[in-house]
Amino acid sequence: MRILVTGGTGFLGGYMTSHLAGEGHEVTSTFLPRATPTQPARLPGVRHVPLDVTDRAQVGRVLSEAKPEVVYHFAGQAFVIPSWEDPAGTFSTNLTGTLYLLEELRRSLPSTRFAFAGSGTEYGDPPKVPTPEESPLRPTSPYASSKAGADLLCYQYFRSFGTPVFRYRIFGTTGPGKRGDSTNDFASQIAALEGQPAPRVLRVGNLDRRRDIQDVRDAVRAMVTVVEKGEPGEAYNIASGVPRLVRDNLDALLGFARAPITVEQAPEKVRLVDEPVHLADIHRLQQLGWSPRVPFEQTLRDILDSWRSPT
Repeated sequence: MRILVTGGTGFLGGYMTSHLAGEGHEVTSTFLPRATPTQPARLPGVRHVPLDVTDRAQVGRVLSEAKPEVVYHFAGQAFVIPSWEDPAGTFSTNLTGTLYLLEELRRSLPSTRFAFAGSGTEYGDPPKVPTPEESPLRPTSPYASSKAGADLLCYQYFRSFGTPVFRYRIFGTTGPGKRGDSTNDFASQIAALEGQPAPRVLRVGNLDRRRDIQDVRDAVRAMVTVVEKGEPGEAYNIASGVPRLVRDNLDALLGFARAPITVEQAPEKVRLVDEPVHLADIHRLQQLGWSPRVPFEQTLRDILDSWRSPT
């Protein structure tokens, strides 16, 4: 199939691009030039093209050239803390960028399937845990609000125009190559500290949170499963369904460390708003036949090894 992956050099987009190319699809992967100082690495079956989703003319041109049968939309501002510093920029990229893609598809490629990478943070502090897709959206950050707005926009295009959209509510994903999540933050510090003399001090934020975290390779398979077997217009939680205490993840990584390391809390790593539990109800996803394959201990080992031997 002809497939377009926006944000194809980011964490999720990069893994999706590699997965689809490995399955033999013809993949066009986009990157933001100002955020990608060097040309993306060549992959068999993948064409890399520049795209700023906030430029509607660029969006139309890329869609016209690629003529995708499926669009996986990952391009966006992907972090909570920067969204507090630049809420307008976050909304411009995450909401307006999604609008431009939907509009251009509606006008020129109305049968193309559109998969939107939303976030489990759209639920905020939900009234029900595990959280099903029917839960109200109560975002608590500009990032989460921008994703919730784009999520609803996708639903509106399905209802108004019949656009075949699939709405992901992605909970925590991690794996080698990610930046900005607690697991990779811990692992990067451990890898750096292992070669240093004592005292070796690892700085952390709030460890008493429970997060639904899954391996990115399982998440990518789940997203493809939704597009292949899911119901257009529906939302799907992309998650493990397992509440992992952040402190336990840290303890496991410290157990793999090659030298003794102590831990202290750093005020700058504590989020302004930080819900105590994120846990998804994944029955809707499981009904499509998906199940995880990568043991989480293996995920943690792979992450730490990636920081020990960065490419």
